Amino acid sequence: MMGIFGFGKCYGQYLAGILGAGMAAPQENATKIEELQAYTDGYHQLAIYAVVCGGVLILISPLIRKLMGEVK
Repeated sequence: MMGIFGFGKCYGQYLAGILGAGMAAPQENATKIEELQAYTDGYHQLAIYAVVCGGVLILISPLIRKLMGEVK
């Protein structure tokens, strides 16, 4: 269980790094509007990831409940 926890933690940090790099300013001499657009696109991407992950969790919840058996 600790291995799975560590793997999940590392994978989450890796994805956060990718998302953070994508939200960085597109150019060094970018205007404020271009920077705002880059941050807005990054948070839009984050929202899409959250909705997709939530949908996957909702879809697999019956399987998880079945595998849990009588555990409450």
